[in-house]
Amino acid sequence: MIVSKLLIGMSYLSKACWIGLLLTLMLYGIHKICLKKSAGQGKDYILYYIALVYLVTLLMITGIAAPWSIHNAHNDQIILFQDFDASYFLLNVLLFLPAGVFPPLISQKDTKWHWKYIGFGIILSLGIEIIQFLFTGRLADIDDVTANAIGCLAGYLVFWILKKCWKARGAKPAGYGTYGLCLSMLGWLFGFPYRMEMCLGDMFLVSWGVPIWSGNQGGALSFQGIHYTLIIYFVIQLAAAWVTGKYNQDLGAKIGKILSGLGMIFFAVFIIGNIV
Repeated sequence: MIVSKLLIGMSYLSKACWIGLLLTLMLYGIHKICLKKSAGQGKDYILYYIALVYLVTLLMITGIAAPWSIHNAHNDQIILFQDFDASYFLLNVLLFLPAGVFPPLISQKDTKWHWKYIGFGIILSLGIEIIQFLFTGRLADIDDVTANAIGCLAGYLVFWILKKCWKARGAKPAGYGTYGLCLSMLGWLFGFPYRMEMCLGDMFLVSWGVPIWSGNQGGALSFQGIHYTLIIYFVIQLAAAWVTGKYNQDLGAKIGKILSGLGMIFFAVFIIGNIV
């Protein structure tokens, strides 16, 4: 069950990447034009983009992004651990780990412990459960809120510990090189083939009607000809290698350089094999 849930989550993530891009561009426009504020550094908007992608994915997974109706069934489970499912509980903990990381990563400048970030995660989870109960017909479960709170707490705890350690050791700050590492990881995530040379990125492009093979004709999916998207995944790794090479003093840049280098070799081999 966990594997199937993860695959569904990945399909949501692929769609959220494009929605997050549109929302980030809107945010940039609001800062630059409407509020007439400084647009900030590029790396700030990369962080905003990743956080928005997570938020959109979260809303899709929980059904909040689906059509609402007051006439849907109202289901609830308010007795803690009455129908406990360990694997489902674990997935809910993992789902809210980033909710404890992104808010302090965006706004917190010191290393003090702030309970408001845990409160944010709990309010977000409660809001989701209330909407599920009132409008989406899904089960509002107290176990989900508990798991989400634990996930948010764990995420913030890891962030807080790492930040204190980095500051105590005078570690390198995050920067463009760090985001180069993230870019390479995303390239691997969406480009790594798992079945019949298909990958998550291909699944998303197919859903939008984009031909991924030269043999695709009339909307039919074919695995014949040149696999176009391999070039895209190679270029992503190439871009990540350039960023991590130029900003090699940033946190994680050296790891990103190695990962993107391996990615270029991996996808280059696939491209050559596909052409030959």
